[in-house]
Amino acid sequence: MKTIVTTHPYGCPEVAPLEYLKSMGIEPTLNSVGRKYSKDELKDTLIKECPDIIIAGTEKYNADVLDLIPNLKMISRVGIGLDSVDLDECVKRNITVTYTPDAPSNAVAELTLCQMLNMLRRVQVVSHCLKDGGWKRFIGRDIRDCNVGIIGVGRIGSLMIEKLQGMKPRRIFINDIVEERMHDRVRCESATKHQILRGCDIVTIHIPLNAENLGYISEKDFKLMKRDACIINMSRGGIINEEDLFAWLSNNPDASAAVDTYEEEPYKGSLVKLSNAYLTPHLGSCTRKSRFDMEMSAAEEVVNFTQNKRFNNQVV
Repeated sequence: MKTIVTTHPYGCPEVAPLEYLKSMGIEPTLNSVGRKYSKDELKDTLIKECPDIIIAGTEKYNADVLDLIPNLKMISRVGIGLDSVDLDECVKRNITVTYTPDAPSNAVAELTLCQMLNMLRRVQVVSHCLKDGGWKRFIGRDIRDCNVGIIGVGRIGSLMIEKLQGMKPRRIFINDIVEERMHDRVRCESATKHQILRGCDIVTIHIPLNAENLGYISEKDFKLMKRDACIINMSRGGIINEEDLFAWLSNNPDASAAVDTYEEEPYKGSLVKLSNAYLTPHLGSCTRKSRFDMEMSAAEEVVNFTQNKRFNNQVV
């Protein structure tokens, strides 16, 4: 079966996932541009390659795109998010969809914690100041002196709770649409979204993107937050309204935001102008272990499909 890899990177720096596929008689065609495909590049690639199987990243597979590849039989998603794949269309077309939900979770949680510390101590800002010839010793804050709010306590949110326990924030507030997830959490208090926004010094969001969560944090929500609050989005672009975030950061220079995912990627929007916006290029899963686990898991699912074996993480 014709197999292509649309995500990037894949098989770099660790070549084992590619070698595993080849050992199983699968010779995939790799992403040819060395970055995420644009919409047009993706369409051109799909028309040219006409794949049976796609090892996919975050590029979108909606009805219009799927129409270009009528023989597609499987999407093996490298990563945890599924908002980029129209699952209903895949059901209609009998396209199998798998993903790798556990592999990137720890890496994303660690980057979230990293950005918490960066914002509280303004590491990015003072570093740039020093390189420009300045010597500004910013007086920051300890996590121990902060209330932290975690919205979404699934895989990544749960890891955030574990990692924060040892750092002993003043209080940890949690919120999740699944109430059972909030039970029996040591040193955590259940709270509503509004209570977290009003009362927390740090707010980190770990929820999936869907129709209900588009613009989950917007202008009205920013009005509830402290003027020096830190907000973090490591989940999906579109969960925080980027224009409203820009306005809030512009009007509240003591506030800060860490953003890793965007509505359009690569991101070239107005947030790049702000020193209190800590921006990373969808970097959450980019550790060697995380990438290896994701890529190998996706490769294993492809082999499972070709050999008619049971999947590890099938969605459709």
